Amino acid sequence: MTPTATRDLEVPHQTVKPSFKSVSEVLTDDLRAMILSGELAEGEPLPQRSVARRYGVSEVVVREALRVLEHEGMVATEPRKGARVSCLSAEEVREIWELRLPIERLLTEKAVPAARAEDLAQAEALNKAMTAARDPVAWLSLNREFHTRLYTPAQRPRILRFADNLRMMMDRYLRLHLGVLQRFDVADREHRDILTAYHERDSHLACKYVEAHLLRTADSVVTFLAKRGK
Repeated sequence: MTPTATRDLEVPHQTVKPSFKSVSEVLTDDLRAMILSGELAEGEPLPQRSVARRYGVSEVVVREALRVLEHEGMVATEPRKGARVSCLSAEEVREIWELRLPIERLLTEKAVPAARAEDLAQAEALNKAMTAARDPVAWLSLNREFHTRLYTPAQRPRILRFADNLRMMMDRYLRLHLGVLQRFDVADREHRDILTAYHERDSHLACKYVEAHLLRTADSVVTFLAKRGK
């Protein structure tokens, strides 16, 4: 894939105003959201001086934000070239989904017997909201919350953070896929199956549905990216 030509970062001039988060965390969240939404495309340069000027922060703050995003796999840094929005091939995307399989299977196995009625009620509400959402960015935000809610009862916070990070790395590719192919209904049905298994306290069935959901999504997205020459 040919990287996007260098240009000044095109975001509205603004000053980052922290609330309960640090300035660096607020900047990280904003840049992450722009990458996930496609506002910042693959290969997009992220020059520290330009980002600092646009947001009215120091370059130290920008470096901290870019370091976090690089750890999340959303930004790549090359010596003497600086930071860019990362580019993943179709096979790299498949590899990340393959890594998610055993992790999310483990979380499901541990979470199903421990899930409380309120956990399932919240997951039901999120699933209902997803069935009404057809904007890819909004749907994916609800999707992250849905899976996090189902996995939280596993009480494996470190593993859950890792799973969330891997899912977030894939969301921009899933956004492209959803935006073009509009496969919301298929995912909604699969989520419904997973929820049913949770209600029945059937860990084996829930793991089976989660694995099928991940494999089907991976195959679909990788095929889509391969056809687009990724």
